Amino acid sequence: MTRTKPQVYTGTGSAVDNYQNPQKQLQTIVHGGRSHSKSNWGLFDKENKQHRTILSLLRTLQWVVKSEKWGEVPDIYRLSDFLKSDKSPINKPLNDMEPTELSKLISCLQSITTKKYK
Repeated sequence: MTRTKPQVYTGTGSAVDNYQNPQKQLQTIVHGGRSHSKSNWGLFDKENKQHRTILSLLRTLQWVVKSEKWGEVPDIYRLSDFLKSDKSPINKPLNDMEPTELSKLISCLQSITTKKYK
């Protein structure tokens, strides 16, 4: 069991309401503080093995951004732009893809990796 240290709440309003309604914080995390008029097609499910494979390939391709908390993380905005482009084999948001479509995307990213490091 890990010990946690209590933290002092510094927000406005009720701390309980803030804890139970973290939409603003979540939106900041998801968008990285950026305002995007378009939806982000690169959002992924961390429980999906194919999605994790795609994130691994993004790291291999060095499609990463700096994160204060995690160091370097895969750039899901770059992935989103790629999925929306004509270069992508499947023009759909990552979470809407079927397993066969995800396989095509994985093959495409593996091919890009091969060409980059050949």
